[in-house]
Amino acid sequence: MGKTITRWAFFIIIFTLPFWNGFRMDIDNEKLFLFGFELSYEAGYLFFVFLFLFLMAFLALSLIVYRAFCQYACPHNTFSMLLNKIEAKLGEKGKAVTFLLAFVVSICMAYATVSYFYNPITIWESLVNFKMNKYFFLVTSTAVLYTALSYKARNSFCKVCPYGLAQGISRVDDKTQWLTHPGVWITWGTTTALVLVLLVGWF
Repeated sequence: MGKTITRWAFFIIIFTLPFWNGFRMDIDNEKLFLFGFELSYEAGYLFFVFLFLFLMAFLALSLIVYRAFCQYACPHNTFSMLLNKIEAKLGEKGKAVTFLLAFVVSICMAYATVSYFYNPITIWESLVNFKMNKYFFLVTSTAVLYTALSYKARNSFCKVCPYGLAQGISRVDDKTQWLTHPGVWITWGTTTALVLVLLVGWF
């Protein structure tokens, strides 16, 4: 029960962050938002330093708890598990239900995803008024992709997930040998170098 609650908590957080400016950018107006604060592009290094540190934290956790992100925070995995449970319970009838659910939720997820890069209000106005602009195209095309991933490829997506592959590279079965494991040096060396470059550029 605890793991399920954690999964859905992360699911909600990930897809609501842009709506309260917790973490998003506004490409049109050249603005960045972090924890409710507005940052100019000149202060954008703070935004990206936070992003890389956040990713490093999850990769570090994967060294201790294998695929920690997949188990507790991955929205795709959380939603896929729900759809699998519905199909297992309803049988053939469940496929129609899961497709409809996947389609509706994918639209919401696509709207949230695009809102990480553009003003959510502007996007919403384009959708409700059926304005055939870039926002409408981005949401609809992303929704189609999410529907395909969640309905047809939900059990195979993990094999090509970039974060899953990164965890596989950085995983060390014998924790006493992590200093000599090449995967650790590749993953953490690259990430650390990027963070240092950002920090140097900021100061």
